[in-house]
Amino acid sequence: CDLGMQNVEVPYAYPRLSLDASHPKFIIDQNRCILCGRCVRVCAEVEGAHVWGIAGRGSEARVITELGIDWGDAQMCTDCGKCVQVCPTGAIVEKGKATAEMEKHPELVTTLKERREND
Repeated sequence: CDLGMQNVEVPYAYPRLSLDASHPKFIIDQNRCILCGRCVRVCAEVEGAHVWGIAGRGSEARVITELGIDWGDAQMCTDCGKCVQVCPTGAIVEKGKATAEMEKHPELVTTLKERREND
């Protein structure tokens, strides 16, 4: 990660923005988004899908999909995951890799940690 952040290890205390989990494979957490625009650019310039955009101004600015519809309803999304790869803060993640989801299976996290320490 370019910013040295690891989304699973950096929880936030007071989430105030929405989380869109309507997509079958991915989640976007607006609380983690820093509006860098990388998802917008990679989707438009590399994938050619133009799914992402930034709406609003100042503290009301948000990353949106197809003029504000839920990501799961976005017809232009190709499910390529390039937005996940370029997100520097973990605002866009694969389902099953978000902090809250990993906390549901603490035994899995413990097992993975032990395996990494033994390698």
